[in-house]
Amino acid sequence: MVRPIVYWPDPILDKPTDPVTEFGDALTTLLEDMLESMHAEEGVGIAANQVGVKRRLAWVCPEDGPPFEIINPEILEKSEPIELEEGCLSVPDEREKVRRFRKVKVRYQDRTGASHELVAEGRVAHVLQHEIDHLYGTVFVRHLSVLKRGLIRKRMLKLKAYRAEHDEDCVDPSHDHGSKAHNHTHER
Repeated sequence: MVRPIVYWPDPILDKPTDPVTEFGDALTTLLEDMLESMHAEEGVGIAANQVGVKRRLAWVCPEDGPPFEIINPEILEKSEPIELEEGCLSVPDEREKVRRFRKVKVRYQDRTGASHELVAEGRVAHVLQHEIDHLYGTVFVRHLSVLKRGLIRKRMLKLKAYRAEHDEDCVDPSHDHGSKAHNHTHER
């Protein structure tokens, strides 16, 4: 089932999520719904709080492989700072440069509760950092200057007001939603 995306500055996006402690059918259903939602929005990653669920799990989509889930992830190591452009499903039509790391080592669990470690570079490392930030209550705009963040916040509140006033299937003429251009290619 495709779940609606939560838009910043919704408070659920600014609070850390709760660790997953129960592994079973409900978790599997949530993961599958999130994957379907990510694909519907042409995303390359999605965190549970982006669909309104305060649980510590996300999906990451590598360029050259199938998407994989990360549950209760933590970054163990990071190296080689780099500034990269990114956007977010929860902040449509906005793209900005953010300081990340070219290489990260992450520990996480899968849907069975099994632990894994992964050393990732490039785009996968970028998406991992973006999604893990979400799970700890940090939307990418928090890495921007107060001025830039304030301008984006105003645009997002205007978009949310427009959507609340109109049918969600309606296209806001001030945004090019038809092209899916609001969906970033680096992380969500």
